[in-house]
Amino acid sequence: MSARGSLVSNPSKRPKLISESKRYIPLLWLGMLSLEDIDNDDCGAFEIDRVTAIERAERNLPFLTAVFPNLPFEDSARSLLDRLRKLRSDNIGIDITELVEPDPPNPGLQDALVAIAAQNHKYSLSIPARNVENPATGDMIKVKAQKIASTQDMLLRVCWLTPHELDEFDDEELRDIVSGYIWK
Repeated sequence: MSARGSLVSNPSKRPKLISESKRYIPLLWLGMLSLEDIDNDDCGAFEIDRVTAIERAERNLPFLTAVFPNLPFEDSARSLLDRLRKLRSDNIGIDITELVEPDPPNPGLQDALVAIAAQNHKYSLSIPARNVENPATGDMIKVKAQKIASTQDMLLRVCWLTPHELDEFDDEELRDIVSGYIWK
C-alpha cells in the first residue's frame, strides 16, 4: 500500500473525503496552506478555515500556473475549488502525514510554503552534504550536497514528484497532481 494524503470536510467531527492522493502531495494543496498552519501542527495533519483555504488557493493559483505551465492547473484547480465552495463546513482538513518528511534530506514543506508565499519564481536552495542514518539498516550514509536551482524542481521534490514523471503521466494523472482525485 502506498502513502496517501487526503483533503476532508469537517475534520474534527464527521470527516467527508473531498480529494485524495496516493504517493505525492497535490500542488494546489500547498497553495492552501500557510507557514502559520504548519507551525501549529508538525505531524502533517492540518485543520484550516475553508474560506481562507479557498482564498489562498485562488491567490496562489496564478503563481503555481506560471511555475508549472505544462500542467492543467486552471481546470483542475477550478474543479476542486468549486467543490470546496459548495461545502457547508467551516473547516477542511489536509492530511499529508504519510507524505511529509519529518527531517527531510530534500527541501521540506516549509521551503515550499516560503516560495509560494513570496511568489518567488527563482527560488533556490543549497542543501549541504551530511551523514544520515539509513532507517532500514541503522548504518550512517553520506548524502552529497545538493543545489536546487528552480522553484519548480523544489516544489516537485517536496511533493514527491520528478520532472521525468510529469512527462510520463496521462492527462488524468496530471490533473490529480494539481488537485488530487476529487470525490463527487
